[in-house]
Amino acid sequence: MFTPGEKIHVAVDVGGERSASAVAWVNEQLHVGCAIFEGDQGVLDCIDMVRDLAGQYQVAEVIYDPWRFGQAAHELEVEGLVMEVFPQNDTRMVPASNTLHATITEQRITLPDDPRLARHAPDAIARHARRGWRIDKPNAHTHNDAIIALCMAVERAENPPEPVRLLGWV
Repeated sequence: MFTPGEKIHVAVDVGGERSASAVAWVNEQLHVGCAIFEGDQGVLDCIDMVRDLAGQYQVAEVIYDPWRFGQAAHELEVEGLVMEVFPQNDTRMVPASNTLHATITEQRITLPDDPRLARHAPDAIARHARRGWRIDKPNAHTHNDAIIALCMAVERAENPPEPVRLLGWV
């Protein structure tokens, strides 16, 4: 599904002691890769996974929620990776949830045969918010971090940021 050197978008969701941590990556054809880690060691495993991916592919960017990943993001940025903050608030997660839903219902996404990812999927619920619905978890002990990371990666793959353009001198 993935070709060495191809461009991918990587997303990290770090859970901690009560949740899993996950790294999801997506190429331009919306093929998905995922790695899930457990416990406090998970953040370190996520960092190693991002480095491994950067050694195999052209990482367009690493998307992350700054909660529990800020220091790691700084270290990876110093190493040359493009890091993009993606707070998991309604403003970001409502559109991202809709994007993931659309790629699934329109059958444009190819998921790996990964039983751990499959176990995270039924634990993802639609929670209604002021701006619409978003993917969430029913309680703090539920593991759906791989779906959250996938949601962030697909959002950026489908809606990359506009390149910066110089409009003139001030």
